[in-house]
Amino acid sequence: MRQVAVIVITTTLLAGSAGAQTQPCTSVTGRTVTVNGAATLRLKPDRASFSVGAETGAQSVSEAFKRNTAKLNAVVAALKERGVASQEIQTSNFSISSRVEKGKKTPGFRVSNLVTVTREDPASISELLQAAVAAGANQVEGLRFFVGDPGKSQPRGLEMAFQNARAKAEKLASLSGKSLGEVVCVADQSPSVLSSGFLARNYDAEAPNIEVGTEALNFNVSVVFELK
Repeated sequence: MRQVAVIVITTTLLAGSAGAQTQPCTSVTGRTVTVNGAATLRLKPDRASFSVGAETGAQSVSEAFKRNTAKLNAVVAALKERGVASQEIQTSNFSISSRVEKGKKTPGFRVSNLVTVTREDPASISELLQAAVAAGANQVEGLRFFVGDPGKSQPRGLEMAFQNARAKAEKLASLSGKSLGEVVCVADQSPSVLSSGFLARNYDAEAPNIEVGTEALNFNVSVVFELK
């Protein structure tokens, strides 16, 4: 048990101060209990992003490029007409390739160009996708909803995770005939926030029904308590 305590406090001190000298995680009595606490917060996403664009084939590279550029310009113009600002649009992919049909190369080339749109208005995404497809987009992908600043929820999440750890420690102390003492050391072990979404490929002319849902933010802590 004491070896685990040393590992936990070392991590904590390094994270708290890069210049601080590592100190051991020691207990007064030499008796400790180590527990992990977890908590999950479900928040409504306040950001959304998706990639949209066009792919065009032609006999020559220049012709494919010319036609595809015209399509993409029309798509971007349609998005801007519906309130998307220039700073919310970024080119995310551009490629030129030979045509391949049924595993074999055929005469001609394909040009593909995607732009990624990121907005603070998830409710507008359905309308924007409809407008993009109506303007000539034949590629739509990477649609996702996420929380723009998950750090705002960190204090509450860590508090809940710590309380979960304390409850576990109190139960273990009681089962062992001891009582819970002071915190010897504690470490935040929360993973990076991962956003979920779904892949969108094709849409009909009618606006798609898109549900924003919620995003789960997970928090985890490791705590070493004194036993007395």
